[in-house]
Amino acid sequence: MPKTRIKFSGIHSSLIARSSFLKNISDEIKSIPFRGIKNVSYLSVGNFAVQIINIVGFIYIARMLEAQNYGIYVTVGTFVGMFEFVLLEGLNKSVMREGSKDLTKMQAQLENNIGIRNALILAAIIICMISCLFVPYELQTKLYIILFSFQLGYTGLIGFLGTIFQATENMKYISIFGIFNRILFVGLSILFLYLGFGLMALFLISLFSNLFTLLLNFRISRKFIKFNLLAKIHVDMKILKPGIIFSLMNFVGFLTTRVDVLMISFLGTPTDVGVYGLAYRIAEQGVVLRNLIVTAFFPIFIKRFSAAKVQASRLIRLSVLIFIGIFLATFLASFIVKGLVVRVFGLQYEPSGRILEVLLFFLAFAWADMLFATAAQATHNEKYLLIIAAIMAVANVVLNYVFFLQFGLIGIAYSTLVVTFVGTMSEILVSYRVMKSQGHLV
Repeated sequence: MPKTRIKFSGIHSSLIARSSFLKNISDEIKSIPFRGIKNVSYLSVGNFAVQIINIVGFIYIARMLEAQNYGIYVTVGTFVGMFEFVLLEGLNKSVMREGSKDLTKMQAQLENNIGIRNALILAAIIICMISCLFVPYELQTKLYIILFSFQLGYTGLIGFLGTIFQATENMKYISIFGIFNRILFVGLSILFLYLGFGLMALFLISLFSNLFTLLLNFRISRKFIKFNLLAKIHVDMKILKPGIIFSLMNFVGFLTTRVDVLMISFLGTPTDVGVYGLAYRIAEQGVVLRNLIVTAFFPIFIKRFSAAKVQASRLIRLSVLIFIGIFLATFLASFIVKGLVVRVFGLQYEPSGRILEVLLFFLAFAWADMLFATAAQATHNEKYLLIIAAIMAVANVVLNYVFFLQFGLIGIAYSTLVVTFVGTMSEILVSYRVMKSQGHLV
């Protein structure tokens, strides 16, 4: 009898432990949607706050520098930004994806990849410095580029440290540091420009703000995962191969957007860069909003396509409605933007207003493919988007050159409209056919 009681007691304890284990798993699964919404909220609110602060700084800096100096400022930032491709920032996604599977192995993932990250940062800085010697810029602009090339160190490390906050689901720190960095930069920029300082001060302030933010970021990240920042170079092909693909997608994105400003710096004058750069920066805010919406709805798309097939007619109908809505909004805005630009930024930016009247319409096409592009990524068909984007990037470079010679500065805006329209139609048609053949759409 005592043996039976002991046996029953053991089985009972086992059942209780198993029940408790299953309950913990169930609670964990139920909390996933809430955590996802919370993390997206942190990122969205943070990005929104950063954009507001950036707009304030953008208006003040553009007004104080005027078109020519603002053009030099944009040229330097864009030229240095081109070499972010050397950093292979796509490695961050690979590290985060592998490390998130088992946080106990996250330290090893970081130390296995920080060595190659540091080497890539050094290579990017050196290549940037050497490359600027061969472009048709004035000596002073080249000196600014050499100085600002150290910005690549911040770019390379801030995203790498961000993987810790992503993997441990502490997204709020990404937003907090983003807001802090922009407040520090914009606040000091306004102060020093008001005191009469110029471009050199802006570049130094940017480097200081980024270095200070990076140090704080590194210190806080060690509360969650500690790793050796100076670990030896270790090549992990499992991480490197997808990292190269992700990085290639980022570079293609550069060729279809920011390369416009870079080409103007080669073909035109610093004033041309300032005029077009201001118009593009304003129009770009519509793309930023689109990307925030995509970020928020991407997890929902993944779950929706995993659960069941989606009606193609519904996606098409919603895409058409989005296109019509954004097109009407940009059409109405085109009547007032010219006067608004002059009123906000000053008479020297009147040509920016004329360019913005045309450039705004590319937003309608950029928004129109939002649903199909998100659906394609949710169903692991991003490679088709990459192929289309690569073709459009090459077309954009060619058309920029041809249209600039034919129509002048506004020709770059025409090129953007043509490339965005063709790219959008191609992405929608290809995504539709591929997802239809795979059975994701009915």
